[in-house]
Amino acid sequence: MKEKFKSWAFSKEHGKCDVITLIIYLLGVCTVSFFHEPWFDEAQAWAIAKTASYKEILFTLPHYEGHPPLWHLILSPFAKLGAPYELSLAIVNIFFITLAVAILLFRSPFPKIIRCLLPFNFFLFYQYGVISRPYCILVLAVFLAAVTYKNRNERPLKYILSLALMCMIHSYGILIAGGLCIVWLIEIFTDKIKAGAFKQVFSDKRCWLMFGLLILALSIIAEIMPADDIYLSVSTTSNKSAITSHWYLTPLLVLPLFSDSFLTSFFDDSQVGFATELSVQLVVFIISAAIMILFISILYKNGKLLTFIIPYVILNIFSLHVYFALHHLGVFVAFLIFIIWILVDTSDKIQLPKYLTNIYSTLKGGVKTAVTIIAFLPLIIPFSWSVVSSYYDIKSPYWIIEAVDFIKENGLDDYKIMGAWAQIEKQLKIGANGMIYDKADYEWYDYPNLQGFAVAIDTYFDHNIFYNFNIDDHSKTFQYFRKNTQEEATDQLEKWKAVGKPDVVVGRCEITKVFPDIDVNDYVAVKSVEFYKIYKYIKADQHVTIYVSKDLFNKLGTLTEVPARKLY
Repeated sequence: MKEKFKSWAFSKEHGKCDVITLIIYLLGVCTVSFFHEPWFDEAQAWAIAKTASYKEILFTLPHYEGHPPLWHLILSPFAKLGAPYELSLAIVNIFFITLAVAILLFRSPFPKIIRCLLPFNFFLFYQYGVISRPYCILVLAVFLAAVTYKNRNERPLKYILSLALMCMIHSYGILIAGGLCIVWLIEIFTDKIKAGAFKQVFSDKRCWLMFGLLILALSIIAEIMPADDIYLSVSTTSNKSAITSHWYLTPLLVLPLFSDSFLTSFFDDSQVGFATELSVQLVVFIISAAIMILFISILYKNGKLLTFIIPYVILNIFSLHVYFALHHLGVFVAFLIFIIWILVDTSDKIQLPKYLTNIYSTLKGGVKTAVTIIAFLPLIIPFSWSVVSSYYDIKSPYWIIEAVDFIKENGLDDYKIMGAWAQIEKQLKIGANGMIYDKADYEWYDYPNLQGFAVAIDTYFDHNIFYNFNIDDHSKTFQYFRKNTQEEATDQLEKWKAVGKPDVVVGRCEITKVFPDIDVNDYVAVKSVEFYKIYKYIKADQHVTIYVSKDLFNKLGTLTEVPARKLY
């Protein structure tokens, strides 16, 4: 029985198990998506697709969104024609990610047991399957590149087209495609030089196709090049991530970024940062380094080290010095699957370094079984992340829909609603250990047009219900990630003031900046809704409070005061 199972599990034949896995995957993603309520990033994309002009989508917004406009263009027919928000967003995302998983199941060279577990990796199932973002198409492009990699020299067009799709969907795709092309060029030049035919490089179809891809990539880079006034929180506050408290360790982040994509959970949802104690950070780096060395030694043995190293280094340079968020680890996962895919596809069997085979041959009994189980942890642990995250999403209602229902049920959208806006600490006194002191000395920057609550809630209405959101172009329900001077902020606040005091306020905010003479005791908290963010085993909980004026509270007579902090 044991041998029969091993024969089945490690067979590379495609068949019923792949069909069954795809059906289970699709049913699982659809089920969790049914309970999932879109977060801000998902709402922002839909709002852009719905209320931005095509000129803005193509030429203006990419400079503020940081990625090409393809995702917004795909969503725009649904959004502009009035299709249901949550359903349409989920269908589009599930279509592309299921297509990617189908390619993984039916075209990858992995043994059955690996093929059947990989689709339920946290990033492939929850982060990119349930949460609707352009990464579903990026994963599809990476897997298409893996399928076409083996015959890229004989049929280069298909491979180039998959790299082009990477470039057109995300900036990380440009980095991966660029790194793979560099490696490919090195291989081509090396072969030509060895054959004494260097001049033939200039007539090689592969090189000309890569030149065309370069033109496309440069055009997209020009399109997404950050605007001078782009808003980045790291550039507007002196608050630093805990990891940067020891600046000399920052380059070593390439190690936990690698291991956290499929095995460990050193980073948490508070952004890229973990324990500030140097001793703890060193343990993290040692564990991560051991995993990385093991992986690199296997790649070196199989002749794919350069194919991994160059794109990976490019990804890390961008991640550490330009922009990175935890969900980007899924891009690393897709790339690692690509590397192992092409390794197996071109070598048929992975060759292990001699030191590993020697160590494994000395193991016996339970120890050997334990090592085998450990080898499967990169498949099992991400599966458990998916299970826990899906459970949290199904069990916990997100605040947006609860707030929307509350506003609609009580007819609050018929009154003047103010949404909280971004206020960022301008100057914080931070100690050597990363702790913040002298909180009373905060200075604030106001960003009146950065209103995440408004973006998330407006997607459930047919118009902008917040009078202070995009007051200069009230038909827009998305936010520009644009910095403003404090003079511009003051001008915006004055326009709000001219409209008058709000009847309803969503989110605790410094309303006295707009109305210096207002008495915050004139506002009553009537609803507190839970705000959460799921990541692996973590569900970070916060609360968003809705306030109404006492006059409106008494007028409606149906609301109940809830315990909460004063409006400000």
